[in-house]
Amino acid sequence: MRAPLTDAELDARLAGLGLVRDPSITNPPPSKNRTVVCKVKNGKKRVLVKIADGPGNVGVLREGSVLERVEPLSRVARSPLHLPHVYAFDPAHGLLGLEWIPNTETLHHFHRRSGEYPALVAEQVGNALGYLHRSSREGRAHYALADTFRDDSDLLECFLRMRPDFYARLSTAGIDFFASVQADAQAMTGLQALSTQQLRESENALLHGDLRQANLLRVTKTPKATSIVYLDWELSFWGDPARDLGSLLSDYVMGWIAPEHRSEVLARPVLETFAHALLKAYAAAREPGFKLDDDFQQRVVRWIGTALLISVYGISHYEQHLDARALGVARQAREMLGKPAEWPTVLWGKL
Repeated sequence: MRAPLTDAELDARLAGLGLVRDPSITNPPPSKNRTVVCKVKNGKKRVLVKIADGPGNVGVLREGSVLERVEPLSRVARSPLHLPHVYAFDPAHGLLGLEWIPNTETLHHFHRRSGEYPALVAEQVGNALGYLHRSSREGRAHYALADTFRDDSDLLECFLRMRPDFYARLSTAGIDFFASVQADAQAMTGLQALSTQQLRESENALLHGDLRQANLLRVTKTPKATSIVYLDWELSFWGDPARDLGSLLSDYVMGWIAPEHRSEVLARPVLETFAHALLKAYAAAREPGFKLDDDFQQRVVRWIGTALLISVYGISHYEQHLDARALGVARQAREMLGKPAEWPTVLWGKL
């Protein structure tokens, strides 16, 4: 872990990149990393700088490494994958500078503000994700170092083979929660199937790794023209492509089965239409021969269930208690893991 930089040290490092702090931005976007908003010297362009010191050290360096490999995909003519441009990546000094994108909001905020779930947004997201997975599979040599992206703290494995240090950090509610999952034989079979799938390198692709509504930025170019920018690549790794889909769709499924707020309520027909459009666009962007067959769809369902379980674990960790809503989500998640064949037509209809 790097020692936190003093203001003078940070300013000196920024100057080396041709940047100065922008005093007009006092509240940069929320981030688990230390960030500052800067301007290019003698210019108006803004840059968001992530700083690798303290707990954010590994994440910033990992994200910079991933973006160096992935960003060229966004520069291909008519590429559907949009990424923040890397202004500078200085791993020696722990700085990652990304373009500041104006006129934006995350999909999390867009859906809750507008109450809209446009098929066009679903298609944009699915098309870009299918393109990422296809391109990484076609250029495996370029991503051969993807093992460095793997996260040893993968919570999937904690459900199956819990490490002593992880167990020691669990709250009482967390211990009870993990025990309830591990007592469900069908759910555990589903989790084990996903773990096994992760090892099938021939079927894997480079994943975003943390694909959620909050990591997708809706950019308004004109009143009728928008694009979706993929953010926060620090958890990217080589794995089961269905995992990215399940991770994102879990956010939408949560709005159907257990919304926390009125603005999050998502009717099942709306969920079905959105998920259907996303998956169809995803399949169309994948390589020739790819099929959204029953096996793949059931893996997506199981990854949705896994993501929901991870959300419940988060509640147990931060709240030290699981209320009726959280326990209900856990039950639904175990059903998805144990009986995945029953869910595709419910969640996205016939493909």
